[in-house]
Amino acid sequence: MKIQDGQGTGNYAGVDNEGRVKVLAVTVPNDFHTNEENGKVWSIPFEGLNPAGADDYVVYIKNNGDVDLLISDMRLMADTAATQIEINVVSGTASGGAAITPVSRTVGSSAIPTATIESGTDITGLTSGGTLFFMQLAVVNTDYHLRTSSNIRIPKGKAIGVLVETATANITGVISLIEAGS
Repeated sequence: MKIQDGQGTGNYAGVDNEGRVKVLAVTVPNDFHTNEENGKVWSIPFEGLNPAGADDYVVYIKNNGDVDLLISDMRLMADTAATQIEINVVSGTASGGAAITPVSRTVGSSAIPTATIESGTDITGLTSGGTLFFMQLAVVNTDYHLRTSSNIRIPKGKAIGVLVETATANITGVISLIEAGS
């Protein structure tokens, strides 16, 4: 079997010594592709979250839908004091947060994720099931960017929480949320 081009030039695809087809291709990140095709990529913004005490959860995201949700990156800043952030797998019933309205990265789109997304100064009722990432926000008013090529995958019924270790840190940030398989 030969792979021949579809333009009638008679050219065939080349194969290297490891059995891979030689190609010249343009690749795009998953969130770019998903946003372009379905508009199911959102920014989750929050600003000036002043934890009530040390080790308080300030952001909570739970997937209530049938499709996995992905977090590709987070941009966070401590406004008033250096701190460490934990992104944790959490369980329990969140209490004390207020809804965050996701902002579609397709301007004008009304698509919203099927999720509970909240912020607050002390979201309680959560138990950590493990730390996915730590972020050191070592310098005040400096934007720190967590990128993960694997994404954080949140299946149906599962949740993550963002915990701030220093009570006086005042956290501002944006989380990138994607609907998988869209």
